[in-house]
Amino acid sequence: MKRILFIIVFLSMGIVAGCSPTFIFGNEEAEPRSEPAINPYTVPPNFIPQAVILTALGDSLSQGVGDTENLGGYTGRIAAEIRTWQGIEGVAVENTAKRGRRSDQLLAMFQQGELTGPVAEADYLTMTIGGNDVMRIVKRDLFSLNMEAFADELILYENRFDTIFTAIRDINPNAPMIVMGIYNPFSLITDEVEEFDQIIASYNDVMQERAEQDPQACFVPVSDLFVGNKNLVYHSDFFHPNSKGYDLMTERILERMEECGLSYQE
Repeated sequence: MKRILFIIVFLSMGIVAGCSPTFIFGNEEAEPRSEPAINPYTVPPNFIPQAVILTALGDSLSQGVGDTENLGGYTGRIAAEIRTWQGIEGVAVENTAKRGRRSDQLLAMFQQGELTGPVAEADYLTMTIGGNDVMRIVKRDLFSLNMEAFADELILYENRFDTIFTAIRDINPNAPMIVMGIYNPFSLITDEVEEFDQIIASYNDVMQERAEQDPQACFVPVSDLFVGNKNLVYHSDFFHPNSKGYDLMTERILERMEECGLSYQE
């Protein structure tokens, strides 16, 4: 782990410096993509609401930090796609996500009842949580990193994630839920970070295993989209996706929604 110490110092400084408030996607409609998309989706006659409500939960990725096109990150882009589906008259986005949020903070919001309303009224849910849990260990143990600390935190994270998931389903048992995986931002500047690849994979395994227990949930892996920056997918803060990164995440989400049976097909 020592060989990546200066890398972590560099990236952690960038993350701390970039923690000021930024664009938050609310209920404005995201503009459609410049290129017309083929719409393979339709909804049955008994599912034609006045408006679909898409509720976003979690951290900066659900919030859309780094999206220079101001389309609301992947959440806003998914909303724009849903607006094109046959039978959908409108989509409202309730984005409760916040930059820097960890799983313990998200869990506390459920325990205090802060998210009961947004989750209860949702027709679709998106959630990204876990990246800041990993980064808390990085910043806390900056000069004495070891795998054991991440393994200990993973046990706590697994319990919190399961409790969060259960709380969501207690409030809203049926809304399709998109659970986003996390990625390794250290690959941006070096490929010699196998330890962190293992850590990220462990967190993703926890999320995927829990999501697969729910027929209305879909885990979306994205770690392969952010290996290095050959495709120019990172924002200038070297941590969050840029607009292209969110475009790729959205394409992956739509593919996975179809595979998970969460899209209405003709």
